[in-house]
Parts: sequence; structure tokens; C-alpha cells
Amino acid sequence: MLLPLLAATYLPCRAPAPRLGLFDLFAVQPSPADVYQPDLSAASPGLPASYDQMHRAAIEGVKAAINGAGYSVCEVDFPPVPGVNSRGDGSAKSEANVANANAAFVEKLVGELTRSGKVAVVGCGGACMRALSQLPSAVPLRDGASAAAGCDVAVCVAPADEAQWDAAAALGAGCVVIVNGLLNNGRHPHAYFYKPLTAFSAQTGACVRRWPGPYEIYASDGARLTLEVPLARQGRRALPDTKEAQMVLQNRFGTAQRP
Repeated sequence: MLLPLLAATYLPCRAPAPRLGLFDLFAVQPSPADVYQPDLSAASPGLPASYDQMHRAAIEGVKAAINGAGYSVCEVDFPPVPGVNSRGDGSAKSEANVANANAAFVEKLVGELTRSGKVAVVGCGGACMRALSQLPSAVPLRDGASAAAGCDVAVCVAPADEAQWDAAAALGAGCVVIVNGLLNNGRHPHAYFYKPLTAFSAQTGACVRRWPGPYEIYASDGARLTLEVPLARQGRRALPDTKEAQMVLQNRFGTAQRP
């Protein structure tokens, strides 16, 4: 079984504009933890056996969230390439690999979304825009607001710092889908989420969410574990807390590896 090293609801409002008042600096900002109300009866997405399966599940999650909830911002969050090192070693080659992988997914996503509405594609960063050149309508973030105006959906690819995330959430389309943002991921509910869980230098399973269902834990053999996954809030961010799941999978994996 090929396990890619690879959630989502929507926030009912766009990210607020920066506040300058002294008391507002200490105000609690909205996060997915405030709106996480999954449908426990929703069909489980399962553990993807390939990137193609993962892409299909992510697209299904985005379409379901847009059509079923009508919220204004959501995220798709998964490792775009299998190897962690090839994602984050800082080299131009690795950056290009990640950007190309994101662009391949975005092309599929846009192809589905344009069946029912007008879609804008907005990229963040030079490598991202070079990879998105196959989509002639893609524009850099600085031109995103004008491109997204009047669109049903704006797909924003790989925002990183807070300014980029704020600009992405404020693009003005009917819905903004943030694809594989960095550093600030978890600001908005997940339409699709995939996080590999590892122990002993091997993947033991994963945490997966497809909107409108909950975050779920799967073992590496595809079996779904009956574990509740809470959200851990980190300022404006909220991400699934997988500590308990990692311990359970580590024990299970370690037992399975014993002669």
C-alpha cells in the first residue's frame, strides 16, 4: 500500500482587519476551534493509498463545504510531496517540487470548481507563480483582490506570513479556498486535512478530515481507530491534537514489528 506523506469546515466570516486599539490587541480572535461542529454521521474519507486518491478526497471536501455550508474561507492542508526533507530543506529544487505538486492539485481542483461557477487562482511567491503558469488565469497575490472580485471561488495557493493570510482571507470572492498554506495553517476550518503520523522512522498512520466529518485516525493498514481528536488552539490557529493517537499508534506499530 502506498501511503502518501501527506479538514474541513468554514469560518463564518473573513479574517478581521487589523485592530489598533489598545484593548483590541488582547481580544480573542476567531479560530476553527470556535466553529468545529462535525457531522459524525458523514462518510469516512479513509486513508488515501495514493496522491490521486488524496486529491479526489480533497476536491470532494471542498465542493461539499462550499455547497453545504456557504462559509467564506476554508483550508486544504496536506504535505504536497511525500518526503518531509524535500519539502523543507530550503533548496530551490525542493521549493520547485512543492510548488509543482501544489499546482498539479490546483489544476484538478479548478477544473472541478469551474463546472459550477467562476474561479480565480491566486499564487503566493515566485516559485508558486512559475508552477501555476499552466493556468493562464493565475495572478500573484498583489493582484488577487481585483481578479477575485465577482468570482464564486478564489483559490489561494501557499500563503505564508500573516500579511499573506490576511490578504487571502480578504480576497472578496464568494468563498476563498486556501491550499497548503504555511506557518499559519489552521486559521480556518479544513475542507480536507491529512497529517501523517510516524514512529521509529516509519509512518504508523495518519489523521484525516474531509468536510463535514470529524478528524479521524487511521492506522497504516487502513483501519480506522475509535479515537476522538480534539482541536488544540494556538492563538488564531486551531489544529487537531494528535498526541494520544500518536501514542496509540506507536504502541500498536511497535507490537506489530516484534518477531
